[in-house]
Amino acid sequence: MVKNQSKQHSQPQVSSTETKVAENSFQKQLQELLNQKKYRQALEEIKKNQRLHPNIEFTPLESEIWLLRGQQEFQKQDFKQAEKSFARALEFGLVGEVHYWQARCLLELKQLDTALKLLKNAFEAGHLPKEYSISYPKLLLLRGDTATVEQLIQEQSKRFSANQLHWVRGVLALKKGQPETALTSFQKIKRAVTDGDLPIAWIVYTQQVNGNWDAAASLLGLKSLSYGQPKYLEHPILERLAIFQQGKTAQKPFQSINSRATVDKNSQEALAVLRMLQLIDQDNHQDAAHLLLRMERRSPHFPELESLRPLLFTLAGQQALNQGEPSCAELFWQPLLTEQPFNPQLAINLLEVFDANDHDQERSRLLTRFLKWLEQEAKRKPQEWPAQRLKATQAHLHCWMADAYMAIDRSRAALGSVQQAERICPTSPEVLGRKGLIEAGEANYDEAIALLTQAMENGCRYGEVYGMLLHCWKRLNNKQAFNEARRKFGKHFGDVNIEPEIETLPWVDALSTLSYPLFSRFVEAEDPKDPAIRACQIFVNSVQSPPNSGGRVSLDQKAAAQVWETILQRLAGKEQISVLQAIALSIQLFAKREKGIAALISQYQQKLINLSIEYPEARVANLVILAVKENSPKKLEIPVRSYLDTMPQPGNAIANIQLQARRFGEITTLVPFLDEALRREPQNPLLLLARATTYHIDHPNYEQLKQQGFELARRLQDAKALQAFREEQVFVNDRETQSAMPDPERFDNLDMSDMDDLLEEMMKELFGDKMSQADFQRMLPDLRKKMLNTMPDFADDEDEDEHEDEEDGIDLDFLFRNSSSPSKKRKTRKKAGFQELL
Repeated sequence: MVKNQSKQHSQPQVSSTETKVAENSFQKQLQELLNQKKYRQALEEIKKNQRLHPNIEFTPLESEIWLLRGQQEFQKQDFKQAEKSFARALEFGLVGEVHYWQARCLLELKQLDTALKLLKNAFEAGHLPKEYSISYPKLLLLRGDTATVEQLIQEQSKRFSANQLHWVRGVLALKKGQPETALTSFQKIKRAVTDGDLPIAWIVYTQQVNGNWDAAASLLGLKSLSYGQPKYLEHPILERLAIFQQGKTAQKPFQSINSRATVDKNSQEALAVLRMLQLIDQDNHQDAAHLLLRMERRSPHFPELESLRPLLFTLAGQQALNQGEPSCAELFWQPLLTEQPFNPQLAINLLEVFDANDHDQERSRLLTRFLKWLEQEAKRKPQEWPAQRLKATQAHLHCWMADAYMAIDRSRAALGSVQQAERICPTSPEVLGRKGLIEAGEANYDEAIALLTQAMENGCRYGEVYGMLLHCWKRLNNKQAFNEARRKFGKHFGDVNIEPEIETLPWVDALSTLSYPLFSRFVEAEDPKDPAIRACQIFVNSVQSPPNSGGRVSLDQKAAAQVWETILQRLAGKEQISVLQAIALSIQLFAKREKGIAALISQYQQKLINLSIEYPEARVANLVILAVKENSPKKLEIPVRSYLDTMPQPGNAIANIQLQARRFGEITTLVPFLDEALRREPQNPLLLLARATTYHIDHPNYEQLKQQGFELARRLQDAKALQAFREEQVFVNDRETQSAMPDPERFDNLDMSDMDDLLEEMMKELFGDKMSQADFQRMLPDLRKKMLNTMPDFADDEDEDEHEDEEDGIDLDFLFRNSSSPSKKRKTRKKAGFQELL
């Protein structure tokens, strides 16, 4: 019995020793797991060891490890699991901090009421230490229960720290609309009241609420250019306040939030949405849509963006198209057509965009889809699609399909589409227009004109139909019909304000350059069959020296006179007038004042005087030469007076001489005669214009007299005077362009490396100080393109006949592709034609 008792006494001693050894071993293992933050494994090891050693002791307590595990899960944003871990900690009897974390979890899980109940019970039970007591009033404020909060800080203020009380009083003051009082309270806070709080954020926010934007900007670091990181980048809350500040004041941060290595995604998204809304508010739909494209398609924070998307993309596409950026319009509109039910108007817009972008495969695919939709829609709503409307619309679409096929070199398919359209609706204006194009391609101009005219009279607004009609009249050399077609149909294609053409004779254009280098190149490129041009070419061929500093050249007078005489002998009297004038003026304007020059000019003037007996226009030609040649009005007194005395309208007669002479220099020799005529006829618009031309175009009197005369001509509907004003404007525009042109010799052997420098000089000459250097650099590429397209061509016209031959051989490709420039191509299709059908 003693032996058995001895055994019974020794067993508890052995068990106690084993437990102690197990505790030491487990404590070491547990600490290693905790150091590695392997809280789940630590809890599993606790459970395993407790089964073997129910009385085993260890630190920290199991409840504290559950708290650590919950915090870890919270940081990973696994809020559901974290809430379960905190609940286990509470079950093990842990209080205080765990209540705070459990409440935070419940808030993330959108369970404010549950969180508030948890903290209320903990607060009333005295389980919340002072550092976490503020959590309860915080949730009450979130709930909007300011009365309970005020009661708490009045009746139980000792349960809160001074910082916490300052914070609560500040928030309550904000709630009452007392930002100044709130600011005083927030400025007393020395440290964060709970984990993650930022006292300065409340001060910044209060300054913003109070409208003290400068003070808020200073606190955020928006106004200081420091080398370090600005304050607003130190915390996501400050980032959001900076975004709010930007939205209210358009005050941009010095350093982009995007430059941070660690970016708060929510702040980034909020900033992007804010910027997008600002752009929309500025009617900048295109940039706003680009910004939306870069955002997450279905944002959990901004679900409203999805409903905004269709409208914004629609407006942005139209804006892009209006601004000449069809590629952007396609980017916005194409997704809409796939994301939403088929929208026929959007499809029409997109067809125009595909055409402008030369995406002709896409155009044909969309038209196929359009035709299928139309067929289904007609079956579904037959009352909205009666036979006549349906057939006209189908024919229109098939004609568009033909255009698309031609653009991708499928001429047979294009012809098939036209034939299909004709079978459906043979009277369709679109069908008639395409048939007219085909006839024109086969050089059947009369048949083509009939079809093209009928098509447009019935409403066809396809730009190439209009262009081909004009082309046909041009091929038939019927200028009157050409102009009539423009007047009748041009308004539908942007060809408006059709006025009488302003035509100047090539030899007059050449001489009016007043520059021998330009004059010589100009006449060399012209047709020698024109006698006056030939006379100018003879002058150039007889030149013996390069231009001197005054721009004049030495002329081989004898050689030139012999050839000129040969030309004159072949011409009838009236035909000699322009030749004699061209000879005399070319000598006067460009020849050095060498011996025999004055006599040579007088010789040709005498020939004009001789011709004036039979041809009055010869007298005018001579007076023009005199006005250019002489320096004193006295030398013109007798010839001008004798001429005006014979004229029924002397005012118009002297004005006509001045307007002709002004092309060859700044002519002031006729001023006394013009002033005398104006005293008699102060309301003569032609005289006012002529007097204006005696001033330099930059002189105020020039513009004043010209404007006065123009208003009179317009009020009187004086067609002759209005034409003179148009001619004057064209002349002035040409002169301004010429003044910006460099020396023609610089175009010789010009390589592309010199092109920008040359164009820059020209454009600076044109625009001067009217634009900043930044604007100039921004506009340079576009201006370069325009200048190159309009630059005078000094090359020989050797290929002119070849181009004429090419025009004769019009093929189907030419018929369906626009022969105009790409910029015009985008304007040819008018949506109204098809829109009326829909």
